[in-house]
Amino acid sequence: MCVADQREPRSDNLPEIVDAEVVEVAERDRSPEPAPRGDAPKASADPSSADAEYQEFLEFKRFKEWQASQGGSTGAPAPEPEKPWWKKALGLLRYKWVRRILYVLIALLLLNLAYDHYFGDRGGSSGSGTGGGAPADTLPMTAQNPQQAIRSVLNYLRAEPPEQACALFDADGRNGFATAYGAPDCETAARGLNAKITDPNAYANPKFAHDAIVESGPDAQVPGCRIQVRGGPELGTFKLTRTPQGGWTISAYALTSSACP
Repeated sequence: MCVADQREPRSDNLPEIVDAEVVEVAERDRSPEPAPRGDAPKASADPSSADAEYQEFLEFKRFKEWQASQGGSTGAPAPEPEKPWWKKALGLLRYKWVRRILYVLIALLLLNLAYDHYFGDRGGSSGSGTGGGAPADTLPMTAQNPQQAIRSVLNYLRAEPPEQACALFDADGRNGFATAYGAPDCETAARGLNAKITDPNAYANPKFAHDAIVESGPDAQVPGCRIQVRGGPELGTFKLTRTPQGGWTISAYALTSSACP
């Protein structure tokens, strides 16, 4: 027995019925995702802003290169070193009054050296320039006045070499000086007196009495008893003669004098 199919016949032209829930889910999956929230960086769309940032980068790069060339110092440039004292002293020469003072000092120094060389006021070994006693055939060294001649003798006797004192005597004076001390020559007598000097500075500064210098025409006499000598042996009496050039030389010497009691 046949049972008739009670289902309605299907027509191929009718749309297929789809479950509404399935369709909703599919549509939701195809929808675009919302933009993420938060602090995500946004790309700058302004080209001028990007160029400014690049310029800042170049400036920073150039600064770092300059810093490296300066030794890495980030502070102000190091101050210049202080000038040495001699450069500062030379800078004073631009003032006229400083130069004038300097000229005066140099002139005084040269005058002092010349006076010492010719008259032996300061002592030393440069008196006659012979390096020892004056030879018998040389001209004696002259002094400006008799008192200066005696001071020069004492000055040279206390110095090294003491033989320079003989340059102030002429030939007769040197012989008299050697005879007075029992020496073969003036140089030996000078060395003997030098060995007896205990205070060279005091010996070079004798004190003269007011009547110590007795002048008579071209001659002068200086008695040893009128000369106060300290720091060494006392000297005798000097006779001096004026030269044609106006200077004085020692022409005679003796240990005693009739002018003294």
